[in-house]
Amino acid sequence: MRAVELTKRKPVMVNIGSSVLDAVKLMAENNVGLVVIVDSQESRRVLGVLSERDVIRALARGVDLSRAKVEEVGTMGNIAKVSVYDYVNKVAQLMNERNIRHIVVVDDNDRVVGVISMRDILRESEAIQYIAKMSARPPTRE
Repeated sequence: MRAVELTKRKPVMVNIGSSVLDAVKLMAENNVGLVVIVDSQESRRVLGVLSERDVIRALARGVDLSRAKVEEVGTMGNIAKVSVYDYVNKVAQLMNERNIRHIVVVDDNDRVVGVISMRDILRESEAIQYIAKMSARPPTRE
């Protein structure tokens, strides 16, 4: 099963320079735990992500969410992402290695296609079966 098969809805994205408060409102409206920070809605190039955890940490530091920019609070740079061609076991492996709950799925041009959450994987019995089957195989050299 390919990662792209788990992307069931349109990704929620914010432009770099957006306020954290606006991003949090988008998260609430769309019932998601993460928004992707992009350079623009048209190009959809991934620059970072803003998660619920990032927001909680900012609040604990006393950050004013109405003034803070997403790039100041979110995770920028080394974002966990997979290609539309990657298999779901790679998604699960990255989530486990990085202790994260979301993975960004990108196309050949590094543009956002979707986001996979831990919940998305758990809802798909086929994905769980695939991960179990792939985990049982001996590792291959790449």
